[in-house]
Amino acid sequence: MNSAAATTSDEKSAAWKAFGLFLLLMLAISCVFYAIMITQGAMNLLSVTGIMWSPGIAAALTCLILRRPVASLPWGWGEWKWNWLAYVLPIGYGLAMYLPVWLLGLGGSGFGDPEALASFASFVSASEPPGALAAAGGILMTGTLGMAASMSRALGEEIGWRGFMIWEIRKIMPFWAVGLLSGLIWSLWHWPGILFTDYNAGEGNQVLQTILFTLSVMPMGIVYAWITFRSKSLWPAAILHASHNLFLQRIYTPLTAHGEKTLFYIDEFGILLPIVSVVLAVLFLWKAKKDGL
Repeated sequence: MNSAAATTSDEKSAAWKAFGLFLLLMLAISCVFYAIMITQGAMNLLSVTGIMWSPGIAAALTCLILRRPVASLPWGWGEWKWNWLAYVLPIGYGLAMYLPVWLLGLGGSGFGDPEALASFASFVSASEPPGALAAAGGILMTGTLGMAASMSRALGEEIGWRGFMIWEIRKIMPFWAVGLLSGLIWSLWHWPGILFTDYNAGEGNQVLQTILFTLSVMPMGIVYAWITFRSKSLWPAAILHASHNLFLQRIYTPLTAHGEKTLFYIDEFGILLPIVSVVLAVLFLWKAKKDGL
C-alpha cells in the first residue's frame, strides 16, 4: 500500500489542496470553541464536545467544498479484530504505565484512591463503606458502558484526523512521515487547552506538561495511522481514541492514590506516557514496514 509512490503529480497537488483546506476549516471551527473555553478558563462537556467534533465537521465541509461525497470517507466497520485490538491496546499500555507507579510507589503514589473506589462502587451499590466487589463492578461498568459516551466525542476527532487527513497526506509522503506529521498536528491542536484552560495536570509547570503531552501524542500518530490503513476504516482509530480517554482519564488516573510527585509520572502530562508511546511507535513502524505500508 505504498500510495505515495503511486500518486501522480496532479493527485499530489489535489491532496495538498485538500489537506490545506481541511486544516484551515478545522482551525477556524476549533477557534470558536477554544475562545469560549479560554474566556471561561475551563472546559465543560458542551465545549469539549464542540472542540472534539471540529475535525470531523471540517472533514465533511472539505468534502462538500471539493465536491467529494462524504460517503467516500472510510466508514466501513471492517474486520472485528481491528476494533477489538483498538479497544484492548490502551488497557495494556495503560497498565504498563500505571503498574510500576502503583507497585513501586513512584512519586509517593499507590493503588486505590478511597474517593475513586467509593465513586466506582456507587454505580452498583449504595452500601457504606463501599465494598471491593462493588468497586470492581463499577470499574467494569465504566470500562464497558462508558465507551458509548467516550466514543460520541472521540469519533468527531477521528472522522477528521484518520477518516480524512491521513489519507490525503499519504498521497504525498511516506508512512512514517504521515504518522509523525498527523501526530504533531494532533498534539499542537491541544496546546491552547493545556496552556489556557484546565486541560492539564492542575498543578506544576504547564510548559513542561505541554512538552510531555506532545512527546506522547506525536509518536502515537504512527499507531493510529497503522491501524487505520490496515483496517481501511476510521472506526478502529475512534475506538482506540475513546478507549485511551476512558481508561487513562476515567479509570487508571482516578484509581491512583496521589503522593507529592505522582503527577510527574501519570496521565497524559507525565513522563511515562511518552516512553510508552515511543516504544509503541517503534513497534508499529516495524509492523508497517513488514505490512508494506
